[in-house]
Amino acid sequence: MYRFGCARMISAVAVLLLAPAPALAQWLPDPFTNLKVLQKDISRQDLVAMMGGFTRALGVRCTHCHVGTEGEPLASYKFAADDKPAKRKARVMMELVRDINAKYLAGLDTRIDPPVKVECSTCHRGVTEPRTLQDVLRREYETGGLAALTAKYRDLRERYYGRSAYDFGEVPLADLAGEIWNAGKPDESVRLHALNVDMNPTSAFAKRQHASLAITRSFRQEGIAPGTARYRELKDLYGPGIFAEPLLDEVGSRLLNANQIDPAIAVLRLNVEAFPTSSSTHERLADGYVKASDTKQAIESYERALAIDSKNSTAREKLDKLRAKSP
Repeated sequence: MYRFGCARMISAVAVLLLAPAPALAQWLPDPFTNLKVLQKDISRQDLVAMMGGFTRALGVRCTHCHVGTEGEPLASYKFAADDKPAKRKARVMMELVRDINAKYLAGLDTRIDPPVKVECSTCHRGVTEPRTLQDVLRREYETGGLAALTAKYRDLRERYYGRSAYDFGEVPLADLAGEIWNAGKPDESVRLHALNVDMNPTSAFAKRQHASLAITRSFRQEGIAPGTARYRELKDLYGPGIFAEPLLDEVGSRLLNANQIDPAIAVLRLNVEAFPTSSSTHERLADGYVKASDTKQAIESYERALAIDSKNSTAREKLDKLRAKSP
């Protein structure tokens, strides 16, 4: 009941689990003192097991909560002292987990069997601070920029990959790269997306995200010719499976929304080139021409969209409105 999530607990003694019983007797107080949350009559075996669970769940040693020097005999530790804030926080978290398990979860109308209980590992997953990878890397970026973020990511991946501590899949880096893009730093965003592909080379999601923003960046900042070259380079690299019709449609829409009309039209033309029998690619190109006030080209593109799919009602409606304005 008392093993929980945020517990920077009263005694982190995983090393005790490896020691023989006579060795434990040399330093364990008898009786235990200053127990404010645990049962006063808790057995030595239960206390040692509980403390070992805390150390594994938080990835810490005894000195995280207790007064003592790492490497010195445990008999020299002041386990009853309340000097460290971590120990005081631990008591609060123990009471919290007790209430969650015994009061809130137990009060649910229905529960599975066996019932789920909250424990230290529920939140901590082997790390002291129960933060997501995005949170940790975001703080690094805010203080040290992309280089600090990348170094921290590689360090954490080297240390924790294969454990439950952090999610090293394709989503966390993609989330952060999107935030960086929205903050007006496209170069750094694209580099982070590229790192995501390097770290997750089989992820179609990571490749699509990288390709979409890398192409957008090239068209916006370098021009139509470099943007087109970047598109063809990434298409050759990632293959047609990644470059499905929605990808360039997304790029074109992003450029149109940014009022980058000529680059947007160039992108939408590339999509028509790649998918000439798609009614929607012609329709989206027509939308670009409308925004460019090129009525003639817009009408022709809407007509091509309808020639491919006469049931394309949105293209029909747009064409009728355009013709009404320009007889």
